[in-house]
Amino acid sequence: MTTIITPVLCNEKNMANYAYIINKENSKKAIIIDAAEEKPILNYLKKQNLTPTHIITTHHHFDHVEGNLGLKEKYNLKIIAPIDEFDKVPGADIKASDNTLLTINEIEVLPILAKGHTNGHMIYYIKELEALFTGDVLFNLCVGGLFEGTPHQMFESLNKIKSLPNNTKIFPGHEYTRSCIEQSMLKLPNFDTYLQKMYQREQQKLCPTTIDEEKQFNPYLKETITI
Repeated sequence: MTTIITPVLCNEKNMANYAYIINKENSKKAIIIDAAEEKPILNYLKKQNLTPTHIITTHHHFDHVEGNLGLKEKYNLKIIAPIDEFDKVPGADIKASDNTLLTINEIEVLPILAKGHTNGHMIYYIKELEALFTGDVLFNLCVGGLFEGTPHQMFESLNKIKSLPNNTKIFPGHEYTRSCIEQSMLKLPNFDTYLQKMYQREQQKLCPTTIDEEKQFNPYLKETITI
């Protein structure tokens, strides 16, 4: 049975957050990754006649958890939160621990501790989908700010990402690509293909980049970066 990922753009006028809805084809049960805003998520769920059973949270920042309590009240779902930020995530029920596999609606989700943006930030890898949900650790062409962690912690987190298969698809917490483009990138071979993916995402279509593409174009994933 095919597993479907759908991006839902939230906080469109300011933060350009992504929530992601994951469900098995022909199943009405769904997982939400980062319930950034209740209304657009709810609109999508109702349109597709889906019932969310869990929210998976990457980190505690308000723009990634604003929809938690409203959706929990409507659906009586469970909220999974990073173990080190559990008390900061509204409505948290289940602790996500580093490298401890979660099985939700027959989908296996691997939490990976990725400090830097926050001290307990988790990214989530779904091997079946070759998909990595990076929250605010890795964006297209850039990385998240160091709100709580250190450059060394962020460097270690990026190395964890780089160690995953090159064909792993990247699903970040924001659509920041356009603001991260540097003039020098426009001259790079194959960058136009990368840009085409951005244009597709801006039309709210599913068009992720891969770790391999980020290694080519994201200055923070270049093989030559050291610290």
